[in-house]
Amino acid sequence: MEKNRNGMPSPISRSEFEHNVFLTIDALFRHRDNESFLANHMMVIGDSLEHLRLLPNGRFLLSSIDEMLRLHSNMLEWEKYLPPITKNKK
Repeated sequence: MEKNRNGMPSPISRSEFEHNVFLTIDALFRHRDNESFLANHMMVIGDSLEHLRLLPNGRFLLSSIDEMLRLHSNMLEWEKYLPPITKNKK
């Protein structure tokens, strides 16, 4: 992924943006047995998911995606490209 001068790069297309949102929802389903994961994520994007609407063709109604869900989804995708965190031994 190309580095943006402002940090996190924005999605290039609508399909890339929708992909990020679908990955966020998929992560919630994959971690459905992890109560702390769900509690942390639902505290942040719970209201956003409640207002999220799908079109008849299965795509998201873009006006139903608020700023919190947009930022959270794009951040989760961006985190994949960051270098791993290492502890400094003293």
